[in-house]
Amino acid sequence: MDSENRKTRVLLDLDGVIRDFVKSVKKVYKREYPDHAIKEVVSRELHNYFPIGERINEFIKDKFGEEILLNAPEYPGAIDGLRKWEDKFEIVIVTAQPDDWRYSTYSWIGNHYLPVNEVKIIYEKHTVDGFALLDDFPDNLELFAKTGRLAVCMDRPWNQDWKGERVKTVDEFFELVHKRIHS
Repeated sequence: MDSENRKTRVLLDLDGVIRDFVKSVKKVYKREYPDHAIKEVVSRELHNYFPIGERINEFIKDKFGEEILLNAPEYPGAIDGLRKWEDKFEIVIVTAQPDDWRYSTYSWIGNHYLPVNEVKIIYEKHTVDGFALLDDFPDNLELFAKTGRLAVCMDRPWNQDWKGERVKTVDEFFELVHKRIHS
């Protein structure tokens, strides 16, 4: 393929953008602690919202991580948004995951037939080549924006301090990128 027909490479985070990790944590938690009331999650500090406090990290990582990851639902319309734009963009998943979660993450991506060209499990997303990044974590977006590229926030309760570009769906992200490329 010559450079004139090359697809624009875009980066998308997985958890908080395509896969609803928090919803899956809540589901497993309610099964294990049916009498506990979970507060609305409005930050990445999950220990503030679950009655077991700091032990939520052990609950997720050491006890139920694989189940939580494999059974997490997609955010409504996220995968359809990827499929709608797969012929126009080179889609790369960039996700920060502990090493022992990568197999569950790859399985989830395969089980949901995500139309992606590449998967990178990496904490330094700003080092990955791509025109734009869609993420739910402002720290990742800030580092990416400092490279002069388009950083777009997936609107979630825990990232309301982000002042840059913001979308509510994966499809809206692709529409924004498409307009930027063709303006």
